[in-house]
Amino acid sequence: MNNAILLVSTATQYIGTARIPAALTHAGFEVSLLTPRNSLAEKSRFVRRCDFIPDDASPMDWLAAFQQSVAAVSPRLVLPCDDNSVRLLQALILAPPVALPVAARFALGSLVRESLGDPKHYVTSVDKVLLAPAAEALGVRVPPHRVVTTLEDAQKFAATHGYPVVLKLGHGAGGRWVRIVPDRGALGLAFAELLAASLPLLGEATARQVLVQKHIEGSIVLQSLVAWKGEVLGGYAREKLIAHPPPMGPSTVSRTFHCPEARLFAERLAVGFGMNAFFGVEFIAERQTGELYLLEINRRITPGTHVGTLVDVDLCAALHAALNGCAPAGRNDLAEGEEHVLAHFPQEWLRDPLSRHLRECRLDLPWDDPQLFEAMLAMRHEEWEV
Repeated sequence: MNNAILLVSTATQYIGTARIPAALTHAGFEVSLLTPRNSLAEKSRFVRRCDFIPDDASPMDWLAAFQQSVAAVSPRLVLPCDDNSVRLLQALILAPPVALPVAARFALGSLVRESLGDPKHYVTSVDKVLLAPAAEALGVRVPPHRVVTTLEDAQKFAATHGYPVVLKLGHGAGGRWVRIVPDRGALGLAFAELLAASLPLLGEATARQVLVQKHIEGSIVLQSLVAWKGEVLGGYAREKLIAHPPPMGPSTVSRTFHCPEARLFAERLAVGFGMNAFFGVEFIAERQTGELYLLEINRRITPGTHVGTLVDVDLCAALHAALNGCAPAGRNDLAEGEEHVLAHFPQEWLRDPLSRHLRECRLDLPWDDPQLFEAMLAMRHEEWEV
């Protein structure tokens, strides 16, 4: 059976991308990587082959590099590691370049479809503006919302639901292009900023739409999952205890636990959108009631994907078993009442090298990947992302 996996990244400092090769390798996969040069992930000893995207690559440059990697590796699956990679892969089916030969279009499209699932829901599942009403139709709780194109409509929504409100563009990870607006004056400034924003590749070609939502006070809950052919194979929830930068940055300390509502909603999304392989669903748990409200879906490797190996819910092993027609060897969720508090490295160390959580919590460290560990230590004065 072909157990080759090709990781595709357009970012250099994503920690989730750097940690997943070890988890995939331990599960039985052979891992290759397509990345810009000088990336954190290329330092991992668990990457068997590394190909590089040219500096300042255009979409066609990326496509040529991707074709070369696919030809060399013949991967069973290609897994995106950042949002831009998701959109580039989806475009091979939704908007393939005219210059791409028919045979290559078919072969690459088949690989992407196998890897990501049903193309009918590609855009809806990753565009926050489209996601809210679509998820609500699947029985997933979302904050009260409205899709608007004018400041006047956003002001009408705020007048009805009260401040603060949240403004979102369709794309943007780690809180980018999300604004929590406390009052009418700030609403005008934030709305103008989002209208003027320069969106990444494959942004809207029509009038800029903005999602305006009622702000829900509470904590962030992240559900990490793996699915295959309409079935969720495993998953677990993580509560974001500390974020950097606050309040919307990635987790540096998290509580992994069993959360039936997060699992239920995530399964509805996985089946309803026909998603394959790894993804993460972000909710907010309302402080007063504990009820979960959907915020977004990340259809890519996230920082939580490898965490399952630490809490005995191995998402990579579950996918490997499904691809090879085997029964899963481990459990598919944490037990009721079970929880683990993890300090993530280097995230918490970068936030505060004297943090008590580094002493008191279980550490998520790449002990078996020394070159990657050294590269992480060198990140003290560098920017880092999810």
